[in-house]
Amino acid sequence: MNKKTPIVLLVVLYSSAFIAGFNENLVNMALVSIMNEFAIDAIAAQWLVTGYMIVATVAVMCMAFLYRRFQLRQLFFAAAGFSFVGTVMGLFSPTFEFLMVARLVQAVGSGIFIPLMMNTILVVTPKNKLGQFLSIGGCMITFGPAFAPVVCGGVVSALGWRYIFALPAIVLLVISIVAFFAVKNLETSDAKLDFLSVIIATLMLFTLSFGLAEVMVDWKIGVPSLIAFVVVTAWFVIRQFRLENPLINLEPMKSILFWPSILMTSVAMIGTFSCSVLLPQYFEAACGMEAFLAGLLLLVPVLCNCGATLVAGRIMDKHGEWPLLPAGYAVIVAGFILLAIFSSSLSLVLVFIAAIAVFAGTGLIFSPSQTSGLKTLTPEQNPHGVALTTTFVQIAACIGPSLYTGLMTFGQNNSAYVSTNSQLALAEGFGIAMTVAAAIAFIGFADAFIYSLAAKKRYAQPRKAAATEAEEVPVLSKLIETVPWVVNEKASVREAMQLMVEKEIGGLPIVNGKDEVTGFVSDGDIMRYIAEQQGSTFTGPYALLQMANNQTLDQKIKELLGLEVSVIATEKVVTLDEGATLEEACNLLSDSRLKKVPVLSGAKIVGTLNRSAILRYIMEKSLLAEAVK
Repeated sequence: MNKKTPIVLLVVLYSSAFIAGFNENLVNMALVSIMNEFAIDAIAAQWLVTGYMIVATVAVMCMAFLYRRFQLRQLFFAAAGFSFVGTVMGLFSPTFEFLMVARLVQAVGSGIFIPLMMNTILVVTPKNKLGQFLSIGGCMITFGPAFAPVVCGGVVSALGWRYIFALPAIVLLVISIVAFFAVKNLETSDAKLDFLSVIIATLMLFTLSFGLAEVMVDWKIGVPSLIAFVVVTAWFVIRQFRLENPLINLEPMKSILFWPSILMTSVAMIGTFSCSVLLPQYFEAACGMEAFLAGLLLLVPVLCNCGATLVAGRIMDKHGEWPLLPAGYAVIVAGFILLAIFSSSLSLVLVFIAAIAVFAGTGLIFSPSQTSGLKTLTPEQNPHGVALTTTFVQIAACIGPSLYTGLMTFGQNNSAYVSTNSQLALAEGFGIAMTVAAAIAFIGFADAFIYSLAAKKRYAQPRKAAATEAEEVPVLSKLIETVPWVVNEKASVREAMQLMVEKEIGGLPIVNGKDEVTGFVSDGDIMRYIAEQQGSTFTGPYALLQMANNQTLDQKIKELLGLEVSVIATEKVVTLDEGATLEEACNLLSDSRLKKVPVLSGAKIVGTLNRSAILRYIMEKSLLAEAVK
C-alpha cells in the first residue's frame, strides 16, 4: 500500500475494533433493567448477548470472502453502517423483539470490524513489527469489552438503559468522518459466497451455545443440542473441503505449525470471556457490590491484560515463542487455581489478585499465539488464517460464558447453602466453574509448552545451518571490522576525538583492560555535552578539534577535552553477537537506529559492524544475481 506504515489508517481500524469489542458487552449491565421494562425472564434477556455473538461469529466466517471480494473502504463503511443503524435502533427500541433485531444488526458490523483490522495489519505493516501492531489491536479488542461494564453501568444508573447506545453512536460518527479521509483501498480478487454454508454455520453456533447453556441445567435438552452440533459441524467441515470457494478455507488447519496456535488462543479466550461475565456476578451477588463498582473493579485486571499484551508483542518480535507462551499460560493456570481456592471464602482481595493473574497471563499469550501461527502462512493464506483465528476467538466467546455459567448455576443449585445462604451458594458455584477453567487452561499450557519448544528448535536449525552457508559467512567474517578502533575507558575525550578524526569515524566502543565493552562514545555524545554545557551548536568533532588547535575554546571546552571519555559516553551499549545472522544484524541496526555496532564474543569485543558494509554487501549480491539471470 504505502512505503510507510499508514498510522492514521491503523488508528481508525484500532478505534473501530474497540467499538466492536465495546458493543459485545454493551447490554450486560442493563439486562436487569431491560427485563423489568419488557417483562421478560433472564433466559430471554441473555439472548441479547448470545445472539449477538452468534451473528458476529458468522460475519467473521464470511470475512475471508468479503476481504477478497470488496474494497477496504466498502467493507469499512458497510461495517460502520450496520453498527450505527443497529445502535440507533437500540436507542429507540419500543419492544424487546425490536431490541433483539437491533443487537443482531450491530453484530454484523462488529463481525466485520475486527478481522478487517487484523487483515489490514498483515498487509500494511512490516513483518518484523507484526507482533507489536497485532498486540495493539489485541489491546483494543480487550479494552472495548472491559470499559463497557464500567461506562454502561454508570449510564444505566444515571440516565437509564437506552442511553447506553448513545455513546457508541457518537463515536462511530467521529470514526467514520476520519475514515473518509484515511481509509484507502487495497487489492481485491474474485470470490464467491456459499450461502448454504452461512446457514449451516449459524445452526452450528446456535446448537453449541444453546447446548452448553442447557446441559448442566436440563441434560435432556442440552445433550441432544450438543449431538446436533457435532452432526452439523461435520456437515460444515465436509462441505468446506469439497467447495471450490468455501465460506472459510480450512486448509491452514491441516498445518501442524498453525492449528496449535488456534488452540492456544481459543483456550485462553474461553477463560477470559468467562471471567468477564462471571466475575461481575460474583462481585455483585456473592460479595454484595454495586454493579458500577463491580465493573470498575474488573477494569484493573483488564488494564493489566493490555499492558501485558503490549510487552508480549515486543518480546515476541525479539525472542519468539519460547518461553513467552508457556510462561503466560502458567500464569493463567495459577490464576484460575487461586480463584477456585479463594472464591468460597469471599476474600475480595485474593480473588482480585487471582483475576489479575488470569487477565495478565492472557495478555502475554493472546496476540503472540496468533502471530506464531499467522507468520507460518503464505500471503495467499493470510486472509484465511485471520478468518480462522478470529472465528475461533468468537466461538470462544460463545463457548466460555455458556459453559461456565452453566457450571456455576449447577454448582450453585447443588450447594449445601442453596436454601440458607445464596451468597455462599453462588461462591461455591463460581469455584466449581473456576476449577474446570484451570483444568482446561492446563491443556492450553501443554499445547503452548510443546509448540513453543518446537518453534525454538525449528528456528534454531536454520540459524545453525546458515552459519556454514556462504551467504551468512560475510556477517561473521567479511562484513565486520575484525580490528576495531576502540578507546580505553580511562582515556580522555581529546584522545577519543583525535582517533575519530584520524580514522574518519563517528563513534568508538569503550573497553576496559579485559577488552570488555563498557560504553560507546559518538560525535552525538560530544555535541550533546557541549549543548548542555555551552548552549552552542557545532557541526562535528572535526570543527571542535580545529577550534582547539587555534586556541579559541573557552575554559569549559578545555575541561571537556580533559575529561575521561567514560563520563560523556553512552553506558547502555547495543551489541551484536558474533554468531548473529545477517537478518538479525539488520533488525538490530534498524531498531536501534545506529550506524555502527560492536560485535562481541562473550563479553569481549572482536570487531565492529557498519550499516554501510551491510548495504554494500546486499547491493553487490543483488547485482550479481541480476548478472547471472
